[in-house]
Amino acid sequence: MAQARSGNVSYVGAALTWARVRVAIAQFFPKRTFDVGIAEQHAVTFAAGMAVEGLKPFCAIYSTFLQRGYDQVVHDCVIQARPS
Repeated sequence: MAQARSGNVSYVGAALTWARVRVAIAQFFPKRTFDVGIAEQHAVTFAAGMAVEGLKPFCAIYSTFLQRGYDQVVHDCVIQARPS
């Protein structure tokens, strides 16, 4: 939680409204908690955009569903050399 207090850590999740880390962050920092529903691709690209702007997003996606966002990981993060 010390990093979250810095003001630039955010949570981005894909339909993980009950996840322990999301609940903890949302309790203290509701304006920095984002759930994009079942749009894993959007979660990855959204987190990459936040990182470009200097924020530190914590992006949580089930590995089974990350396949949907894998192209975004490659194209929006790796090839573009975005911060991680």
